[in-house]
Amino acid sequence: MTLLQLFQFSVLARPWFLALWIAVALLLIAELAARPAGAMPISTGETLARLRRMRGIRLMWTPAALRAAGLALLVVALAGPLQGFQPRRDRANVRDIMLCVDVSGSMQQQDFIVGGYYRDRLFVTKHALRDFIASRKERRSDRYGLDRLGLILYARYAWTQCPLTLDYDVLLRELDRAEIVTDRRRDGTAIGSAIGLAVRRLSQSEAQSKVIVLLTDGLNNRGELDPITAARMSQEYGIRIYTIGVGATDDGVLPGIGHLPPRGQTIDEEGLKRIAEITGGQYYHVANTEALQMAYADIAALETTEIDIGDYYEFKEAHMPWLILGALALLLSAVIRGLWFETIP
Repeated sequence: MTLLQLFQFSVLARPWFLALWIAVALLLIAELAARPAGAMPISTGETLARLRRMRGIRLMWTPAALRAAGLALLVVALAGPLQGFQPRRDRANVRDIMLCVDVSGSMQQQDFIVGGYYRDRLFVTKHALRDFIASRKERRSDRYGLDRLGLILYARYAWTQCPLTLDYDVLLRELDRAEIVTDRRRDGTAIGSAIGLAVRRLSQSEAQSKVIVLLTDGLNNRGELDPITAARMSQEYGIRIYTIGVGATDDGVLPGIGHLPPRGQTIDEEGLKRIAEITGGQYYHVANTEALQMAYADIAALETTEIDIGDYYEFKEAHMPWLILGALALLLSAVIRGLWFETIP
């Protein structure tokens, strides 16, 4: 942060205090025009020669000018400058949503089109997730969202890429850092482990509604926890699971693309449907970019958040730089007057 940014603010909490600037200006004018009766301002002996070179007559105004500047800065501090002042709506029926994304090697298959170019499945998933995350905000320009979102990535193992947070800038940064696992020793699709980790994270939450959105392009082939068992655990905690299958179905056909996918990359539609059914969620099969975006948009619409309880404001008080600089100006005025100028009766 630069020195100039310390003195920037969005709004004043008490702008009527700025009327005191008129009194400060009148005080400065009166002091510059006044001449003490029977007194003559002179320089102290040791600095007389130096003041002549520095045009001492003009410097006689320095203490008064510094005092006026200090008082003006203190007036701004009294007016209550605030940074980042934005109205927010209180949230009702708050949701905690954990996003589970498959980053196994098969996600690098380039069979989705974005902007006229074939892109890998993770690239398209990130693209759709950014829209989903934006939909959880009151305004797209906001940094903070209405619901807490988290991100779990999984291949052979599942790990928390981003814990539940309202700071969507942090979440988006962690989403951008997600990469496809290319190391065979870490590759695989541990759907059950991903659900189990998400359930563990959400079970500690006090949110009224808890949701898991799981995306995969394969079938469970790693991990010790079976996806159906994990789904029943989720049901016990009242956590809904929405599942999204990306790519080919069990019959090896990739709808909308027109070619056969590589062996071993078919999605377990029946298993994903069963997971969603157990927890009261829904299953989506997507085979193109538009369908994936629509799936996330549909989930966002189903999991809406009420925000009509009342309004509050987020801000950071920014009066301290003005207060400190004003005090320093007053102190410097007193020091200069004591060192350079004194009156002789």
